[in-house]
Amino acid sequence: MEVMKKSNERYFNFPIQLLEGFMTEPREILNNICDYAIYAHSLKLEYGNEKERMKSSASYFKVVLNNKDTELENGKYWMRIIPSNSPMVGMKLDIYWDYYKNDKTDFEKVCLLGFLAIKSILQKKPYCKITNKYWLSRMDGNPKQCKIEELSEPIQKYANEYQTKKIKTELRDNWKLRTYSRYTRGFYISFNLSLDKLVLEAEKRRKSTKEKQYKLKEKAALKKALNEIYETARP
Repeated sequence: MEVMKKSNERYFNFPIQLLEGFMTEPREILNNICDYAIYAHSLKLEYGNEKERMKSSASYFKVVLNNKDTELENGKYWMRIIPSNSPMVGMKLDIYWDYYKNDKTDFEKVCLLGFLAIKSILQKKPYCKITNKYWLSRMDGNPKQCKIEELSEPIQKYANEYQTKKIKTELRDNWKLRTYSRYTRGFYISFNLSLDKLVLEAEKRRKSTKEKQYKLKEKAALKKALNEIYETARP
């Protein structure tokens, strides 16, 4: 396919599974994303037959289809084999075309995956807490968290503290991500909250968690004390 005109306002929406293999076959994966997104959007249109709606959908995204039949069937294929309840993510068209038309380093590619993975996790939430393992799994196209050894080889290379920190720093500096991880299992993420507000929410959660833990310990201690009193009072 070819781009007709650059657009900064529309997104290709697609299931996270379509990211699998991006590190080694980026052009093929991006083609699949485009075909899926255009076909999925065509299903929302009311007029015309299947091919006409596909053409209208492509026009909406300002894309010229080079082989309408092939791209239609490819979009249908991915729609059919990927579960409908899969986590979705949107990629802005200017980012899509930048990665489609220009050569990117492996680090640039993994940063895009890191960005999309976080978006797929956040969805409409202002912030949340995740682990590196869950994040890496999403980067590899897995909806659920998997073991490090189950990740693809290109993603496993980034499954260490040095590399994950490097990716987070890049996303913070150039992709508007805010992160916070002081004494937490995992790290907090947000694109919408300021750093001050993200830290506040994280610390409030920490205080709440500590209060719950203390209440549980208090309850257990009370039960133990009552049992001892009962045992002592028995004749």
